[in-house]
Amino acid sequence: MSCEEIRMFAVKFGQDFDLYFADDEGLECDNWKKEHSLQHQIFRNTSNQVLVVQPGPENTVTNVFESMADQEMIPGCGVHFTIHYYKDYTLEEGLPVAFSVLVENKTYCMYCTHESGEKTIRFREEEVPREIHEQSSDIIFIQKSVSPIHTKAFKFESSLMRGYFLAFQKEEDLSKLILKQCENEDQVDESIYMTVSQIN
Repeated sequence: MSCEEIRMFAVKFGQDFDLYFADDEGLECDNWKKEHSLQHQIFRNTSNQVLVVQPGPENTVTNVFESMADQEMIPGCGVHFTIHYYKDYTLEEGLPVAFSVLVENKTYCMYCTHESGEKTIRFREEEVPREIHEQSSDIIFIQKSVSPIHTKAFKFESSLMRGYFLAFQKEEDLSKLILKQCENEDQVDESIYMTVSQIN
């Protein structure tokens, strides 16, 4: 029979009324706080297509992967993403991140939701919050490395819908951004691999 170590933490409320867990190294907070952001990032699928977000009719927002030349990636065209990194003391499997994109001088935030019985990805006009007080959020994704060799390729799992990852799915002439269930992460599924790089 094996014995597992159980770590006990003292609880303390800070001056900001956040709940902290004290250990030998100091205080740890129980919510997510934004640490830093990377601007002007683009997302590509394994077909080297770029993720483009565009407003549509009746306040809808479309998100598809398209072939696009570097000179077409002008500010506000819907490909300039900002990746917002959050601090989380309890998460060991990856980095909590949120995504926003600038489209025609408006900021849209990526989130996951249920529609017609299906889990899907949408964008809404809002700024990404500095702090998130829930243990899961529709805008937080867990960034995980694909392999040590591919340093710019990642998988992004929904923190709200665990086991579901950002993925691309071909529909006729387009590839659409979707949420895809992946029961075994170790299985090779290139549709959930996203390459992230900075626009030059």
